[in-house]
Amino acid sequence: MGKALMIGLLPGGLLFGGLLLAGCTTPVSPARQVWCDHNQARRPSALVVAAMTRPELDEVNAYNGKGARWCGWKP
Repeated sequence: MGKALMIGLLPGGLLFGGLLLAGCTTPVSPARQVWCDHNQARRPSALVVAAMTRPELDEVNAYNGKGARWCGWKP
């Protein structure tokens, strides 16, 4: 049995092995940063805006407002 495997079998080895594995994980980005990385502003054309319903317009404005607050999007 190799030395690396024997470390995990020692009484304190489980904790030590767990710490080694924990050091290999990548920290998860905050939710806002993840959202900003995966979304971009919605900029429909004037023709599309003219055909949109009030709830659709409200949804686009809310979405772009969130992007402006969270990600610094400019109008």
